[in-house]
Amino acid sequence: MAELRQELTCDVRDVGRNARELASPMYYIRRFPWMSMAAAAAVGYLLIPKKKQVIQPDPEMLSELIRKQQIKLDTPKPDDSRGLLQSLAVMGLTWALKTGVSYATQQFAAAMAAKAQQHSAETPPDVMAQEEHPPAPSPLEEPWNTPR
Repeated sequence: MAELRQELTCDVRDVGRNARELASPMYYIRRFPWMSMAAAAAVGYLLIPKKKQVIQPDPEMLSELIRKQQIKLDTPKPDDSRGLLQSLAVMGLTWALKTGVSYATQQFAAAMAAKAQQHSAETPPDVMAQEEHPPAPSPLEEPWNTPR
């Protein structure tokens, strides 16, 4: 019975290992490389959209389509004054936003520099030297056990 249990345990491990191997796509790519390449090419061919067919009708064809009411032409009248004013407003807002972000960035950088300068003026030189160069761990200490 002990031998049978041991054999069953080994068989279960083998079945699990084989199932994981068969579920892996790399198994099929290694075992059947040409078939895998053909399947990938077929999937790629099916995923690529077909090229649209462009028809350039002549004036007679257009007049016939309009007469049969298969095509409807609506041409809106352009409102140039409103479009121009909108473009100018968008350009002005964009410029104002860029300028504001640039100014805020400069002020933030200046405040951080002043804070760093104030910190370095308040900290004694010996403490600054310790902060810049922490003591090196001894070669016998493991880096994952050193306190930080």
